[in-house]
Amino acid sequence: MVGNSEREIKLAVSDLRLFDVILNDPQLLERTQGTVAQTRNFEALYYDTASFSLQRQGIAYRVRREGQEWVATMKSDRSGGGGLVNREEWNEPVKGPDVAQLAFAGTHAGDRLKQAIGQEKLQVLFTTSFVRTTLLLHASGGSEVELALDRGTIWGGLGGTPICELELELKQGEVSQLLELAAWISARWHLSPEPLSKYARGLKLLQDGQQPILLPQQQTESACPATLTSLADCCIGELFVLQNAFLEQGAAPEMVRALRIQCRRLRSLLQFFQPKLKKESWQLHSDRLRQWGALLGAIRDLDVLNKAWNGFIDRFGPVVSASPLWRQILTERRDFLAEDVLHRLSRGELTQMIFELQAWLYREQESLENEETDASVDGFVRKTLLQATKQLREDLESVDAASGMKKLHKLRIKVKRVRYFQEALAPIPQYGDEDFLLSLRRVQTVIGKIHDAYQIKSLLDQVDAGGTDEKFMLEKELFLCWRNRQVTEQMFLLIKTKDELRKASKNRLRTLASLRSGKRDKGRHHTDPHEPAE
Repeated sequence: MVGNSEREIKLAVSDLRLFDVILNDPQLLERTQGTVAQTRNFEALYYDTASFSLQRQGIAYRVRREGQEWVATMKSDRSGGGGLVNREEWNEPVKGPDVAQLAFAGTHAGDRLKQAIGQEKLQVLFTTSFVRTTLLLHASGGSEVELALDRGTIWGGLGGTPICELELELKQGEVSQLLELAAWISARWHLSPEPLSKYARGLKLLQDGQQPILLPQQQTESACPATLTSLADCCIGELFVLQNAFLEQGAAPEMVRALRIQCRRLRSLLQFFQPKLKKESWQLHSDRLRQWGALLGAIRDLDVLNKAWNGFIDRFGPVVSASPLWRQILTERRDFLAEDVLHRLSRGELTQMIFELQAWLYREQESLENEETDASVDGFVRKTLLQATKQLREDLESVDAASGMKKLHKLRIKVKRVRYFQEALAPIPQYGDEDFLLSLRRVQTVIGKIHDAYQIKSLLDQVDAGGTDEKFMLEKELFLCWRNRQVTEQMFLLIKTKDELRKASKNRLRTLASLRSGKRDKGRHHTDPHEPAE
């Protein structure tokens, strides 16, 4: 922990036997420079008021026995996303778990804690009991990182949940080196980030016990600086949450779609910041994200086909087969692709790649801060979004229902890029615009359905279902004719949604111009000198 700022990465360990393997690994021991592992027992009590006033203020408060000593800890639960946790933390020795006399008296942390409690009393929410083994590691750049292996139990509600995790806490040095070390460890032992802290898992236990609990939020509605790393951290945090859900629930269609979108959202963020980043490194990380998008996209295409066929069966079931041969062939292909993605995720391949990307971004952010007086690059974000929205609005002018699929697909890509960048800016309230986002999604959906029809035909053309089998050919033609009718309907809908997006883009440009000029947006109908002409 540097000052009052705690920077750590938490990785889930699925098998306790891995602890001994890690602690005795020769390559890891080389990084200890002769320091010896230490093991201690920990018992902690987590507190809040009956109305959960601390939680509502983003505060976690515990008293923990560490060996023979008791330590009170106050943490800010508002933290950055990703496997990287960046939050405030205060520690103070106390005589025991009695909270009648609050710790941190006379300090900013103590005043904040007292104000959050008000006239209420603290009570125990849940407890933890675990054994921690620590090693001090030295990163290649000279940073010091404490590796901690925790095993034990969180007790709360009507039961408990196990603790089995590896933590990496930056004690001294650069965040980028902490992330690089996490990338190496996650790849070496096939680990994935643990998205929930012990505090959050304790609250979840109470929620499962049907107590009225609000789980802590990853983000806050307060203003967030438009730094490259802060925006990327938020995207990466959600990506890791989706990855864990993917591993737990399997490659269900909704999980494939969600993880693919998040990879694209992160890639769009990199694309918009490309002018400020080193080209070769940017290309490497962008290509890696594209490869994961392609892996998930191949599964997604088959899911779209399967969903479309189910709709066709619901309508024309009596005259076609419910399970034709080609469907069995494509199901086997999907299973193979899904198993490959699950295998890659379970080996920590995506985790390693994202940590390496995050480490690179932190190094790039340091360069930006050295080069620019405005480290938040707020002006760059406004300018970039303004230019992208203006270009999109011009592209909408040249598209109509008679446009070919190639032209529509290019427009769809531009719409998605703007949409994903706009969504990546969600932590910054001044950039919020739900009307604009809704219009972007509608156009993307309409063109997406048109594109899906072409993609479905391409997939069916690749299927070898008995050569010239007449039944297969007849069902295929009936299915494609039905889909083509739906495409015609979407073409007419495209005109309407395109016009809605043009209007929303005009309002968006006006708002962005107001931000750029330092003026406040006075409403949708306000005439601003920066407003683009129709």
